[in-house]
Amino acid sequence: MADPIAGLPYWEVRFDQDGHLLDDGGLVAGLPGTGVHELFVFSHGWNNSDTGARNLYHYTFDELSHQIDQFAPAWQGKVGVVGVFWPSLLFPEDAPDTPSTPSTPAELAAALAPGLAAPQQNTLARITDLLEQQPQDPQQLANCHELLADLVTSPALADEDKGQQTVLTKPTEEVFSTLAGLASEQGDAQGLPNPFKLLWRGAREALRTASYYEMKNRAGVIGRNGLGPLLGKVAGNGLRVHLMGHSFGARLVSFALPGLPEGIGSPVASLFLIQGAFSHFSFAAPIPIDHGHQGFLAPYFDRVAGPLQSTFSLGDRAVGWWYPAASMLSNEDDQAASDLTYRWGGMGHDGFQQDGAEQFDLRPAGTAYPLQASQFYRLRGDEIISKDQSPFSGAHSDIKHPEVVWSALAGATTGVQLAA
Repeated sequence: MADPIAGLPYWEVRFDQDGHLLDDGGLVAGLPGTGVHELFVFSHGWNNSDTGARNLYHYTFDELSHQIDQFAPAWQGKVGVVGVFWPSLLFPEDAPDTPSTPSTPAELAAALAPGLAAPQQNTLARITDLLEQQPQDPQQLANCHELLADLVTSPALADEDKGQQTVLTKPTEEVFSTLAGLASEQGDAQGLPNPFKLLWRGAREALRTASYYEMKNRAGVIGRNGLGPLLGKVAGNGLRVHLMGHSFGARLVSFALPGLPEGIGSPVASLFLIQGAFSHFSFAAPIPIDHGHQGFLAPYFDRVAGPLQSTFSLGDRAVGWWYPAASMLSNEDDQAASDLTYRWGGMGHDGFQQDGAEQFDLRPAGTAYPLQASQFYRLRGDEIISKDQSPFSGAHSDIKHPEVVWSALAGATTGVQLAA
């Protein structure tokens, strides 16, 4: 067990990119006998350092402890918290509050390599060498495109979440020229004196998209193969688990649901997704634009005993603009841009998209939500999750707010007596 956070027992658990448990921090052996009945499990999203993840966990769990003291005193001494660590990737200039100057190929390699296995690191080195040299040779552009496909090794798992895969499969010139144009729309274009400069600019953006696609896929694999089985090991004796995840971490905790062992009964009491970077149709049954299919996670929603909540914000450019825009290459059916944006939209842009989902604004701490068990809720955070932290991601990571933590606690305490 790590040092407590504001009096709450705190464990750190760590997984590799395939979902193998590397370290449970003493959770399985240490949880019994602590008096913990309510266990909050939080997964970071894109992040390239343990320090960044710990800062997020310490803020969230410290605020959670204070809110329990104020609004759920009956839970004092009964709550434990877990921080999930997994090998995610972060494009350097997408980090909050960093200069918007594009990273050099060497900087990209240094930032992304720690989250990759050795074969992928070698592939990344070859890609960044090409980005540095920018040879005026169509075959070298095609070689770079093939290498990008080799960089994505984790399976996608969910059909409704595969939009960006077309970046890897469409013709090279179409992909690179389209992505270069999208980058220019974001105000990040530089002088492009010849067509090869434009295409290599697109190749760089394709690396960005491939790294996110790998991370999104990886999050699902780790949730299903790693976190779900771990939760099965701690289930029992009335323990209630409250899953929380940010960005791709929202996908990770969601995919823990199909990873729960059969026959134990689900310990998950609530699900709280913060600016989720995966399909807003993942739990839909049926998918609104395709009534013949349902989201991959739809059969597992009843493994959450309480409410399922997802925050969204118009300020989140990463999920609201880039992800659907990078998926526009899926335009086999000549759909309108608005249709494609909805087809490939993410949780962090507009929340759960399915029949019966209700919508509320994020509320101040202590203000009641009319939540019910086994219901889906969209929480609009336009006024809270709003700080423009980087040209690419916007407010995607502006989540350290009491209102966000309160929503998680409100969901966790639904149907539970809050008074001491």
